[in-house]
Amino acid sequence: MAPGSKVDSLPFHPAKILSWKSGYVGVGIDGEFLALDLNLEKIGEVKKPFPCPAQQVTVLDNQLIATWVDHELMLARMASFALAEPFENGPERGELRVRTTIDAALHPAQNIWSHVLDSEPLTLCSNDEQFVFILWKKGIYAMGKGTGEEWRKPEPLWPELEKLPNAESIVSSSIQGQQLHVWSKGGGHKIYQCQTGESLLSEIVPFDDILESVHSDGDNHLLCYQSGQVALYNSNGIQKTVELNGPAQHALWNNEQQSWHIAGWREEARISLGEHHSTPINEIPVQIVQHKGSTLLLLNDGSFSESSYPISSQAEV
Repeated sequence: MAPGSKVDSLPFHPAKILSWKSGYVGVGIDGEFLALDLNLEKIGEVKKPFPCPAQQVTVLDNQLIATWVDHELMLARMASFALAEPFENGPERGELRVRTTIDAALHPAQNIWSHVLDSEPLTLCSNDEQFVFILWKKGIYAMGKGTGEEWRKPEPLWPELEKLPNAESIVSSSIQGQQLHVWSKGGGHKIYQCQTGESLLSEIVPFDDILESVHSDGDNHLLCYQSGQVALYNSNGIQKTVELNGPAQHALWNNEQQSWHIAGWREEARISLGEHHSTPINEIPVQIVQHKGSTLLLLNDGSFSESSYPISSQAEV
């Protein structure tokens, strides 16, 4: 996209946008899915495969994997979709109320596969070869690309945190190289070997706040806390802390500048060990999107705006 050219807004309030080799997928906060081409132009119409907000979404090769949870109806699903095929509308919410057995359960429309989950999915992440999800009080499940379950491990626990309310609750996971990183609200951090599930590290990152999310790139991690504080962390520990206007929404690591580019609460920031820049924004930026040499902000009203910190060498979403 040439600088200054306009990208059409998404026709819903967005939760996330994901990229794959042939385009993008926009996901709305109410469970809307919209296919986009490589120019971020829509393909077809907005569809809702399942009548609940999608809780987590990730891309595995040419598939979109998603989870849904409805606490009122006490149901959860996980399903996979072929990204080369169009999305379709699924069942209505009222239909879910009368399907009370697993055999009669309704599933997202146009799925490759779909499963009823008997526990809430806490996190979902992937790389080119596998995806990993964590179920509440069930454990960690690593799944291969078309080969089924590769390994499972008990839900991560940290004895030092067990007496603190919800401190062991899992808030984030990501695959970095051949390592799976898992984080809890109380700063618990575990690393597993992706292929075998072997535990490589268990630690507590000390910080007097509740961890809300983590953004990672290799050994660089941005720990984002409920208060709006963020901590730049690597294997040597916390390197720097900064207080933002509110909770961070998304972040990308720029290896060339050794800095974090952050979509914050009505602000956009760039933070390195030596610098901290911040620009106010009227709307709330949901995500930073690298697209054809431009750096865009996806805003909570569905529109895109140009970043105050355009860096073409950042990784794409």
